[in-house]
Amino acid sequence: MKKIFIKVAIITIVFIYLFGLWKAPVSLALMNSESYINWFDSLNFGGEETSSSTNYQLQDTLGEIGTGLISGSLYGAAIGFRQVESDPKFTFTISKNSINFGALTVGTVFQDSYTVTTTTNALNGYQTTIVEDGNLRTGGGGEINDVIDGEVTAGSEEYGIRTSGANGQMNSSDTAITGTAQAVADCGSWVTGDVVTVTHKVSITPTTEAGYYSHTVTLISTGRF
Repeated sequence: MKKIFIKVAIITIVFIYLFGLWKAPVSLALMNSESYINWFDSLNFGGEETSSSTNYQLQDTLGEIGTGLISGSLYGAAIGFRQVESDPKFTFTISKNSINFGALTVGTVFQDSYTVTTTTNALNGYQTTIVEDGNLRTGGGGEINDVIDGEVTAGSEEYGIRTSGANGQMNSSDTAITGTAQAVADCGSWVTGDVVTVTHKVSITPTTEAGYYSHTVTLISTGRF
C-alpha cells in the first residue's frame, strides 16, 4: 500500500502599519506662536502623567465626559485627551506553527486547524492574510490539486482551507491557498482577543502519487491605525 504524508509549515509575520495621528496645519492648531505649537489641550480638574507601582502603570485624566472610541460606517473617532495621545497597540498570535496530517488514505477528508488571535486599538481594525510558497508538493514534482468547487470532498484529490469565527473571511467555502495574499480574517474596528480558526483540508484518490508532501504558508497581520 502506497503511503502519502503531508506536513504544512506555517510562518507568522506581523506587519504593523502605523499611519500616526493626523495633525492639522499650524493655522488650525489650538494655540501656537513662533516658539511653540499646542495641537490639543484639555481642561480638567485632575490627573497624573504617570502613576505606577510594582503591579501597574497608569496615565489618567479626571473630569472628562463622553470619552472613548466610537465608530460608524462612515466615521471613526478617538475622543478624549488620553485617547489622542494613546500608544498604538497590536498583538497577533497563532496557536501552532505546523500541521501534520500523517499518512493519508483514500475515501477520507483529513483536516487540521490552528487559531489566530488579534488584539489591537487600531481605529479601523486589522486584516490577516495567507499566502503560499507553492502548491502542496513532493520533492519529485508531485502535487495535490487545489480545491476549485468550494468543498474538499472524499474520493477527490483536493486541498484547501476554511475559516470559522465572527471575522473569518472564508467561512462559507473551502478555498485554495495561492501565491497571492488572501484575507482569512478582517475586522473594521478595535478588538480584544478576536479569534479566527483556520482549518486545512485534504483528500486523495487511488492515483495520487505516493510521497511526502509539504509547503509553507505565511500569515501576515496588519493593523489599520
